[in-house]
Amino acid sequence: MGLATIGLSIVPPGSAGAVPVGKIDAGVPFSSVVYGTGCLYNLTVDVNASGPVTFWERRQGYPERFIGAARADGAIATIRWVPRRIGDRLLYAKQGGVRGPVAVMRVHQGYGSGWACFAL
Repeated sequence: MGLATIGLSIVPPGSAGAVPVGKIDAGVPFSSVVYGTGCLYNLTVDVNASGPVTFWERRQGYPERFIGAARADGAIATIRWVPRRIGDRLLYAKQGGVRGPVAVMRVHQGYGSGWACFAL
């Protein structure tokens, strides 16, 4: 009778296998169509593991720009985002070195600031 060997792999939170599982959600902007420069939005993303999540913004043809980082609480990570430039922005999150799906956010001129802000 032989001995069976059982191999266990323990993966710490936020390491290999941790990935964003959905697009970034910035909520419905006040104007319901576009987001405004200078306005404040909560960006949330669903993830499949706890641990650090980074948020990125990119404009077509330009390098990505780091927006911020958050530690996933349960299955969601959230940061605050203030768009700085007009135009379409490609937003995505990374966790465990893996990029999640891309969300396209249309940014126009914002009027007001923070939460009391809108775009036309």
